Amino acid sequence: MSTRYTVRYCCDDRPTPALIVEDERGTAYLFSGGTLQSKVCGAGASARLADLLGRTATWTPLPTPPSYSLDDLRRLDRACP
Repeated sequence: MSTRYTVRYCCDDRPTPALIVEDERGTAYLFSGGTLQSKVCGAGASARLADLLGRTATWTPLPTPPSYSLDDLRRLDRACP
């Protein structure tokens, strides 16, 4: 079974769009430039990561969409709204 991810936040005010995504266990990942940049674990990981990065960028919370595969995230990363 492959891991599925949910996009929680999007940042489009950076030179390269970025996403904060969450896996099925609640681990948050910073995904930008087509690659994984960072990982945060624990309760509220997505919100904590957005707060940490909010000092240098504006992160927009997204409604819970369907989950995505890693390949889907690579495509979304390039077209972040």
